[in-house]
Amino acid sequence: MKIIHCSDIHLGASMQTHLSKEQAEQRKDELLATFIRMVDYAKRNDIHSILIAGDLLDTDNGGLKTRNVLIDLITNSSDIDFYYLCGNHDENSLLLRGAELPANLKIFGNTWTSFDLGVVVVTGAILGDNNFPLYQSLNLDPKRFNIVVLHGGDVRGNDYNTPDTVNIDALKHKNIDYLALGHLHSFRQGRVDERATYAYSGCLEGRGFDECGQKGFILLDIQSNNLTSTFVPFARRTLEEVKIDISECNSAHDLKQLVDKSVENISRDSLLRIVFVGFYNENTQKYLNLVVQDIQSKFYFVQTKDKTKPKLDLSKYQHDISIAGEFVRSVKESNLSQEEQDKIIILGLRALNGEEVEL
Repeated sequence: MKIIHCSDIHLGASMQTHLSKEQAEQRKDELLATFIRMVDYAKRNDIHSILIAGDLLDTDNGGLKTRNVLIDLITNSSDIDFYYLCGNHDENSLLLRGAELPANLKIFGNTWTSFDLGVVVVTGAILGDNNFPLYQSLNLDPKRFNIVVLHGGDVRGNDYNTPDTVNIDALKHKNIDYLALGHLHSFRQGRVDERATYAYSGCLEGRGFDECGQKGFILLDIQSNNLTSTFVPFARRTLEEVKIDISECNSAHDLKQLVDKSVENISRDSLLRIVFVGFYNENTQKYLNLVVQDIQSKFYFVQTKDKTKPKLDLSKYQHDISIAGEFVRSVKESNLSQEEQDKIIILGLRALNGEEVEL
């Protein structure tokens, strides 16, 4: 028996933090299209159960368009059962409002709800403010293969009182075989006890640069009560962050070669953040804008952060009788922070040397 475990789709998310209005609308559609592709994957691979461990929607931002597409998709996928647990972002899910829901959309409630799949029993509940009684009341048949679905971050010890955390310790020795979790946006897996494993599937598509790398879902294959779980990368685009140390670059040519080499193995469909680090000499123009403009045309989206620092040898200006010396001494005597002084000095010295200055 094969089952898909996914979570944190966040359909309808605004996506406007970094992207243009047009790109944000495109990415919103891509999130929905990736979920549809995952359902098509299930149909092609004879998979009849999909576990959605929370945050299918991003509050109500999806609107009626998203709801109608989902209802139509589920209705026309009658050979697949969708087991849907509301998360902290879709606890008042628009999907559950309005007209009668498709029979193959199974909903977990605020108390333990179980569905018998024949080979497997799937049980889940929405966590609340006081979860100790809920954990205590979980009673699973030790002779069955038991999957438990929950949404929340991983905590241990005696924390039972937050709706967005799952107490892994409280689920030990509960006859769980697989704990399907949502809320964390990166794939993670581990053990609950000697019998049970747990896993966060992560999100299907990354939305911000705190969600870099491969995203997808988990494919569970259960044969004779033996579980094989495989993470399946599935995102339309990935987000990637690359740090580039420019300390050894002495020209625009050097910098361009370094940047090109640093990103050569990244897909051109990616959303890319380049963080420039290291030190630059006071007489060396960084040419970052020029190089960034060149790279921006090669990727779907590029964001840059300049965290470089000037490497200044100001001792030679201490007693220098020149405009440059007077300028450096006046800046050093100011009440500006060290970082502000360094920036002003590097720009001023370039201007005095007749160089083009990037502000």
